[in-house]
Amino acid sequence: MTTKEKLVCVSLYPEEARKDKNSEIRLEAYRALGYTEDAKKDKDPDIRLEVYRALGFTEEAKKDENWNIRLEAYRVLGYTEEAKNDKDPDIRQEAELYFKIKNDDMIEIDGKLFSKSTIQEALKQYISKD
Repeated sequence: MTTKEKLVCVSLYPEEARKDKNSEIRLEAYRALGYTEDAKKDKDPDIRLEVYRALGFTEEAKKDENWNIRLEAYRVLGYTEEAKNDKDPDIRQEAELYFKIKNDDMIEIDGKLFSKSTIQEALKQYISKD
C-alpha cells in the first residue's frame, strides 16, 4: 500500500494507522483523530514533540531522550537545577544563563529596572574614563 493509500485509510482504520510503521502515517493519524497520552511514547521524536505541544509539556518531557523536547519543556515549565546538568550542552548553557539573569538583583532608577551587573559595568566604564 502506498503512503497516499494509507493516509486515506486513516479515517477507516484509526487504531491501525496510529500503529503504522511509517511515522508520517502515525503523525497524520494523531493529527486527524486527536493526540493521546500514548503518543508521548512514540519512537519518533517529531511526533512526541508535536504531542507535547498539543497536550502541554509535563515534567516527563524534561526527561525525554530527545534534546529538543527537553529544551522546549524547560522553556515552558521553567529551568531547574537539573537542567544545569543535562547531557545536552545547549540546554546546560541556557540554564546557566537563565539562573544568572534570575539571580541578578534588579535596581529601579527613575522607574526603570536595571540589573546590578549592568550598573556595575557602567560604573567601571565611567570610572576608567578618568
